[in-house]
Amino acid sequence: MLKQFILFTSFILPALFNSCEKNPDHWSTLKSLYKTYKNGEMSECTLGGEKVYHCGLSAYDAESSIYNVDGLLIGTCNYAWGTPDTICSQLADCEVIYRVKDNIWGYPSIDKYDLGN
Repeated sequence: MLKQFILFTSFILPALFNSCEKNPDHWSTLKSLYKTYKNGEMSECTLGGEKVYHCGLSAYDAESSIYNVDGLLIGTCNYAWGTPDTICSQLADCEVIYRVKDNIWGYPSIDKYDLGN
């Protein structure tokens, strides 16, 4: 019995927690956005209490875009070439979940949900 308990706590329990982290809600939306922004950055934010994704490419003067959990574009934040949508300033609690290595911002790479695999 003790051997079974050790097996469960050593291998199975961590695998359960790890799989939850690597397969978040809206997985298909994240994978779809990753295809577009794999050379950029993706953040999970809230907008009016709802989860949204703020994404942009690692390129100078590139606009960023805001998507709902279904992957539908709901706003663009083009500070270089136009007026950003008002929702760009209403994003809250943003957490970077993906950032490409060797990006223009000089920040470390991140892949919280292992989207690149």
